[in-house]
Amino acid sequence: MPTMTLDTHEVVKELKAAGFTDEQPEAATRVVRRAQDVDLLNLATKTDLAETTAEILKGMVSTLGVHTVVIVGAVVTLVRLLHQ
Repeated sequence: MPTMTLDTHEVVKELKAAGFTDEQPEAATRVVRRAQDVDLLNLATKTDLAETTAEILKGMVSTLGVHTVVIVGAVVTLVRLLHQ
């Protein structure tokens, strides 16, 4: 993954020139630096989401099939019992 460097000293100088106090630009650059350090490799990709969606749909179709067999079996059994 490409890295982006941040000249924190330059940022601090610019923010101070814009009227920030001494503490504000330093805090802002710390926050930006921490945001850059976040590991984005652990985020889900579109492929991950598509694969998960496909797995969920397969499970739902399988469950629907099983329920259908159970209901048909129950109806057949009920019809047989009623005709005795």
